[in-house]
Amino acid sequence: MNRYIEVAIDNAALTFDSLYTYSVPEHLAEYCRVGARVLVPFGRSNAPRMGIILRTSSETDAEKVKEVIDAEKGELALTEDLVKTVGFLKDRTLCTYSDAIHAVLPKNSRMRSTGKGISRLSESHLENAYRAADPLPDVKLTKKQQALLAAIGVDCLTYAEIRERTGASRDLIKRLTESGALLSVRRDRDLEIYAGAKPEYAVISLTPHQQKAYDEILHYAQSGSGHDTTLLFGVTSSGKTLIYLSLIRKAVEEGRGAILLLPEITLATQMIYRLRAVFGDQVAIIHSGLSDAERQIQWQKIRSGECPVVVGTRSAVFAPVPKIAYIIIDEEQETTYCSEQSPRYSAPSVAAFRAKLHGAHLILSSATPSVETFRLAQEGKINLVRLTERYRQMPLPEVHVVDMNSELLAGNSLTVSKYLKDRMDGCLSRGEQCLLLLNRRGYRTVSSCRSCRTIMRCKSCDAALVYHKSTNTHVCHYCGYTQPVITVCPECGGEIKHTGIGTQKIEEELGLLFPNARIARMDVDSVSRKYSAEEILRDFGAGKYDILVGTQMIAKGLDFPNVTLVGVLSIDQLLLMPSYLATERTFSMLTQVVGRSGRGKRGEAVIQTIDPQNPVIRLAADQDYEGYYRLEILSRKLHLYPPFCTICTVGFMSRNEGLAEKAADEFTLLISRIMKEAYPGEPIRILGPAPMRVAYISETYRFRLILKLRRGKAGRGLVRRCCDEYNGCKHKDVSFYADFNASADI
Repeated sequence: MNRYIEVAIDNAALTFDSLYTYSVPEHLAEYCRVGARVLVPFGRSNAPRMGIILRTSSETDAEKVKEVIDAEKGELALTEDLVKTVGFLKDRTLCTYSDAIHAVLPKNSRMRSTGKGISRLSESHLENAYRAADPLPDVKLTKKQQALLAAIGVDCLTYAEIRERTGASRDLIKRLTESGALLSVRRDRDLEIYAGAKPEYAVISLTPHQQKAYDEILHYAQSGSGHDTTLLFGVTSSGKTLIYLSLIRKAVEEGRGAILLLPEITLATQMIYRLRAVFGDQVAIIHSGLSDAERQIQWQKIRSGECPVVVGTRSAVFAPVPKIAYIIIDEEQETTYCSEQSPRYSAPSVAAFRAKLHGAHLILSSATPSVETFRLAQEGKINLVRLTERYRQMPLPEVHVVDMNSELLAGNSLTVSKYLKDRMDGCLSRGEQCLLLLNRRGYRTVSSCRSCRTIMRCKSCDAALVYHKSTNTHVCHYCGYTQPVITVCPECGGEIKHTGIGTQKIEEELGLLFPNARIARMDVDSVSRKYSAEEILRDFGAGKYDILVGTQMIAKGLDFPNVTLVGVLSIDQLLLMPSYLATERTFSMLTQVVGRSGRGKRGEAVIQTIDPQNPVIRLAADQDYEGYYRLEILSRKLHLYPPFCTICTVGFMSRNEGLAEKAADEFTLLISRIMKEAYPGEPIRILGPAPMRVAYISETYRFRLILKLRRGKAGRGLVRRCCDEYNGCKHKDVSFYADFNASADI
């Protein structure tokens, strides 16, 4: 019998984050297993705290051991492999056990402490909702009530959804319910928007090139030869998705499961429909757009084996699929796979760890893989499978680079060049569709005084406010602060002018240039309502819009056969970002968005820039990834950036600027001392401390160190020791983190 357990306490601070030993009373022995929740006394006051068992033993060296109050009955909170994953996150990201557990488990954990024991929350899939009905004969409805019923129509909506759609008050809904015009019903909380995807269990037809790639991956996965990770390197529109579907079908037929990760929720939309069309209700969905209840339902379906196929964004890597055969990471180079909150994990790293636990095969897929991943493939450390032809042998789009300096000299002050306008006219006249990329949202990006040149900035951030014409407000894109638009300078009383171009301004300009065109805009502002992104993409795919203008969320992964023209309105700002990843991100975004064109018929793309001779832009226009890689790998080696080192960013944050700067200075001295004492031969470069690129956000000052470390355990051990010693100093009013995701801005 396991007489003792080691428990990770929920919501433990970093300063007392550890595993605590407790004894197990006999009546709870059968329930105190690794992965189970327990209620334990904690601290001097012995207040009841929730925790999760991560280890068990028959003996202990602890002198004073408290006894468990209660234990979870029934299904364990964490499966065996997820318990190991928690340990992996703790070790790799230097986070607390509690943060690691919260990342792995859905927020709605359905367990609560009653003080004396643990109770399980309701697992019902049902929720209260309303649908329209015929009112009683003697009831007369006001125009407002009639409008509300018309807005609801035949839908079955919750109170929150009715409010979101119509703005109706609770009293109005209550009166209509009492009159019988609205019926209160119980609605299944499953994902209704995807219910229209009907299974069509048809044979997936692969081209000879796709079949060859599929056979190679299957050979690596099943024969044991080669490595357990494969890079699927294929040009845009080469049909990588069909290979995913074939591999997943193979896994399901063998009684196993698969996880497919996508970098954006918008990308998940089309993939979800395709997966559900093939696998029906066997597909589960996990992404941040789900409510807590919806995510919990999906989690339970996955864990029970009802849904062996999982598709989602970064957090789907933790899905409790019982027997994983494949973990597929689409567009593996995207930085959205790296968490920016504790635990600061990389989804590909977690995927590799879980794949080893399950004996699964990890597939990294992209037309523009990260430099680090492609180098691993070049060195033979992972398998490399190529797809060199587009699906149905469609040619790559013809790309034209437009010099916007010449446009200005010719008197064209519009964002859309004359060449692009002409190409759009031809495209629209043929009944074809256009995609336009501008990676800046809002109407005007900078507001400043004509007289004193003061820039209007957020009160809580060191960031310029962005003018949003649709709401006539100034908005901070960092903290969300909003204020009415400013027309008079608060410093000198001068006139405020708005400059810079955002997606709202482009939408307005397009309306003037193409008055008969149906235009949709896709950015954070236009897709804030739940399922609005899915609706825009569905309507665009159905031909209800002629032009789709948007930010980076439209740049990759989308498949619209009638799109024959892609326009990149501006890319220079991204290229000039102060980061060693600037060229990689620029090349990837350009290549990916150009690849949206010509997937069903011959297409073309136009790239507008003020630097038309830039080699990155030229290589992207030629869709020449390997040419870009050869250029970039030399630069990385010369300046010592990944893959030739590991980068760790150590951040310090405080509402007091002096405290944040002092903490950064102290950590710098600490790491220098520990290097001399314990790691005398370990090469390390320290950049900083210095303010972050945006040094003040949400009334918090931010400083950081950049550490360039040798790849391997030694560098990580050095940082871990420094963090442990720093934690012991108990710096008040300063929080800090160490991030090994290697995506810091320099």
